[in-house]
Amino acid sequence: MSVTDVSQKAIANLGWKEIRMTAPVFAGDTLYAETEVLGKRESASRPTAGLVTVRTLGRNQHGTVVCDFERTILVAKRGHAVEDRAGA
Repeated sequence: MSVTDVSQKAIANLGWKEIRMTAPVFAGDTLYAETEVLGKRESASRPTAGLVTVRTLGRNQHGTVVCDFERTILVAKRGHAVEDRAGA
């Protein structure tokens, strides 16, 4: 669910940590997700990319947190994404 908003155009998902499944999810539940950016930095090995670390909370229709995790993604810097180069 958070991929579309956060990392759909990422170069790579580099890893997850602090994964917690805190409540059960059932067929028919409505799920919501919210993601907070925890940090960002330039990539040491890829000058046209950076790393972004986010924390995502998943909630059900009652507002109960059902999952919580952090992940780091590698993203292209502005002007270096595939679609940015397509017209060049």
